Amino acid sequence: MFRHVRSDRTLSPLVEITPALRDPCVPASFTSVLQQLRTATAVQHTTLEARLPLTHPQLDLGTYKRIIAAYYGFHLPLQQSIERFLAPQAVDPARQKIPALIKDLHALGLDDLQIQALPLCTELPAIDSVAQLLGVMYVMEGATLGGQVLRRIIAERLGVDADSGGEFLDVYGRETGRLWKAFLKQLAEFDNPLSNTEVVQSARLTFESFQTWLERAGVLNDA
Repeated sequence: MFRHVRSDRTLSPLVEITPALRDPCVPASFTSVLQQLRTATAVQHTTLEARLPLTHPQLDLGTYKRIIAAYYGFHLPLQQSIERFLAPQAVDPARQKIPALIKDLHALGLDDLQIQALPLCTELPAIDSVAQLLGVMYVMEGATLGGQVLRRIIAERLGVDADSGGEFLDVYGRETGRLWKAFLKQLAEFDNPLSNTEVVQSARLTFESFQTWLERAGVLNDA
């Protein structure tokens, strides 16, 4: 997901966590941040999944094109926000999603000027701390799971494959499992009662921001 930039400019695969956040003296009843995230975002996840028409039988190519354009309008400014917090060279290039979205938009008929003119989301979750970043990434990285199944559905219904507008649906391909496990490892290393509330709040705000953006783009089914 991201890398810590050391003073010698070499890159480590993990963000450096301060000693205070590594305090091993946590209560026996402590619930892991992953468990908290799953519980706190379960309803938001289910609601958004039900309203997003990617798996619905009535999905047509025009709607799909608007969905990919809306995804671009959210992911691009969010990626820029992450890079402002971490510095571009600290972001794992394996997790870049913008090139896949641009490839899909080109395949769906948009040229560079049209892509540059697409509206961008301005009401994004704040990323001013590692805790907030982890909350954002829990939502956005979690969205990559199940990509192979989703791409197969779109291919069957719309005839769209990775070369004709479906690259983003399974953006990590065979690396999906490895990258998700790597993210969970980082999340576990950060796990601490002192910071978990901020992580969870950030994840909830990310879901809220994403759903609001998709609603404004007119690509969600009625609740």
